Amino acid sequence: MVGASNYFGDIAPEIVPKESQLALGIFYKYHHSKFFSSRYQFTYAKISGDDQNFRANQYRSIKFESNIFEIGYFTEFNFKPFGINVLENNSTPFVFAGFNMFLFNPTAKLPGGDKVDLRDFGTEGQKLDGGEKQYSMIQPAITLGLGYKFNIHRKTVVGLEIGFRKTFTDYLDDTKGKYPDYNAMNAAQGSTAGDLSQPQTVKDQPVIATGTMRGDSHLNDWYFIIGITISLRDVTKDPCTF
Repeated sequence: MVGASNYFGDIAPEIVPKESQLALGIFYKYHHSKFFSSRYQFTYAKISGDDQNFRANQYRSIKFESNIFEIGYFTEFNFKPFGINVLENNSTPFVFAGFNMFLFNPTAKLPGGDKVDLRDFGTEGQKLDGGEKQYSMIQPAITLGLGYKFNIHRKTVVGLEIGFRKTFTDYLDDTKGKYPDYNAMNAAQGSTAGDLSQPQTVKDQPVIATGTMRGDSHLNDWYFIIGITISLRDVTKDPCTF
């Protein structure tokens, strides 16, 4: 599978097409019948976001990137009978659903160009006394998707699909809750931590008051992948019946 990935969350309340990034995947599929199959997949995707894409959020100046590595299981349902011996249908729309575990790590660039892991700095005060617990970078997700596939050869199937990942974290973009005490961040962790917590200060903008909403904690983040798939059938046990 090769395609593009994107996300929506606190830094992207709407999908921003220009933030689409590369996605790649490999999968193994087992057909149980003409309608159902199981699919095991490993996927790499990248997501990014920038407050400058939305006028209402430009004052925050938060931006991030994150690589995502996921492994998942999906069940696929064909709307038409589909298989090597189903000659009357050489294409079909389909839907799929399943679950995966994924690893993510939001990063940002410092003014000098160095890339840093945002979680290490606890940008919402996680490392301060009384701060929230650090979030885990390994998370589960539920996948829902749809697509269309067709035979281009007896042993080759090409598809186009999009899959949405509902996550159970609000930290894909390292942004969830409230602003911590800026002066306390600087005192306890240094100026870099303060600047990453409130990146608008690097542009000589005023410090945002402690406790002001930094993100929307009521909504978890989503990411999605759209791609073209190519699968090669194993027909060594031909004739087959699916």
